[in-house]
Amino acid sequence: MNRAKKQTGMRIEETIKAGSGLYSIEEASQFAGVHPAKIRYWIFGTLSQSPLREPAITKEDGKFLTFYEFIEALAIKSLRVEGKASLQKIRAAITEASEKYGIKYPFAQKTHQTVLIGGEFHIFLEGDGPTGLTGKDKRQKSFKPCLEPFMDGLKFDEKKMASEYIVYRFGDGDNVITMNPRFCFGEPMVSNTGYTAETLYRAATAEGSMERAAKFYGVDRQFVVAACRYWEGLPDFASRN
Repeated sequence: MNRAKKQTGMRIEETIKAGSGLYSIEEASQFAGVHPAKIRYWIFGTLSQSPLREPAITKEDGKFLTFYEFIEALAIKSLRVEGKASLQKIRAAITEASEKYGIKYPFAQKTHQTVLIGGEFHIFLEGDGPTGLTGKDKRQKSFKPCLEPFMDGLKFDEKKMASEYIVYRFGDGDNVITMNPRFCFGEPMVSNTGYTAETLYRAATAEGSMERAAKFYGVDRQFVVAACRYWEGLPDFASRN
């Protein structure tokens, strides 16, 4: 008797209902500033290389990232570029954090911060000092000087999990463009306007004027200006292929 293969991960409908964010590889690539091929390799693997972790969304629904996976991609980018960490060590850290400490997303938690110290990964457990995830200090206490957390602009919810990411600051006070998985599937939103950065940017392009776009959507001109500056600063990987 043939049995249906058990699905792993969430369905897209579940992701949407849970407000977990939803990004195609191309969207995640553009917002993170990472080439699509790298995002695909890190999150989904290849025929010869397994992903850094099992994707959150079931493979039957296609290749999409949740907000946590997007944050993880940002962290991996930072670790690869600034920390010169190998994918092998990043994979080992993710696996150890999950299997030993039950921490599924070690790069997206406030309480359990993961840092790179002297080329090895360490995790700060709540109420405790840094513990090694890789290298000779693995599972041993470390008192080496610690690096600052590699992610800036993150806000956290009551569960100490990343809930919002500030991608652009402008003007005075709290004027920001943020990515929040509970709104518009996690697309970049302009301050408290209720509009995405892409919407205001496309409007300015179509109207041929930031002033007309601002008037049409009933927002201050500074929000359209910020949306245009942010959107125009995003990488266009398609034009490089």
